[in-house]
Amino acid sequence: MFLGDRGKPNKFPSIRMNYDIIIDNEKLTLHKMTTKLGFYSIIYDGKINEIETIYDTERNLLTGAGLLLRKKQHPNRAYFSLVRISSMNNIQNREKKSFLGECEPKDQPSDFPVQIADVMNKTFYNLFTVNLVDVVKHLTPYVRIEMTGNRYKIVSGTGYEAEINFENLKVKDVRTGKKAKRRNFSIEMLADPSYEKERQQILDVIEHYCKELQFVNRNRFEMADVMLHPRIPTVKKSDENDEEMKGKKKKGKKKIEESV
Repeated sequence: MFLGDRGKPNKFPSIRMNYDIIIDNEKLTLHKMTTKLGFYSIIYDGKINEIETIYDTERNLLTGAGLLLRKKQHPNRAYFSLVRISSMNNIQNREKKSFLGECEPKDQPSDFPVQIADVMNKTFYNLFTVNLVDVVKHLTPYVRIEMTGNRYKIVSGTGYEAEINFENLKVKDVRTGKKAKRRNFSIEMLADPSYEKERQQILDVIEHYCKELQFVNRNRFEMADVMLHPRIPTVKKSDENDEEMKGKKKKGKKKIEESV
């Protein structure tokens, strides 16, 4: 499993924010950002070609507890990582990530149950009261996300860098075979407090000038889950009675108009 620490995360956590693309015009969005950011450069950084697989038990023990065990595959590397959803209020501080290590593309969590369970216990102590080694042994692929598109770097005059992506997402529920697609814009930044001003300036430009982008308070898995398993809003009994009364009033009004 552990093939070295290539790609191990920076000492500062990364912030990733997602946006719905309301008007799909990549060149227009880039032009707006380039114009409004002034002394920043936006540089093309290559094609996106990634696969992210989320693993869980049959009853979704991990995702139900806000914990994602994922394998990310790039053309030249693959690795396992853990993500804990810790706060729903602040998107910039809602996730706690833990890097597990590089692996082979074909590797599964069940190949390394002791190592993965050990990191889960150390990083997310008191979250589970069950034998995590046994849990990891029974993990299977749950959601698969394929990502293609274009990646760009934003570089400020002070040396701060951020990454923006125009993504085509293909998501699949591995167990049921259900599929869905969407276009997504994302920005990823390191939360280095020394560059708070630069980070906020980039976000302000997106918010005030890129109206074709609409912020989504969900991570990539949450977006995929909603696409694959849409929630049907429940109707309260009182709401049903209100609708029934409205229907009766409309019918009564129509009869009166007809009689007139």
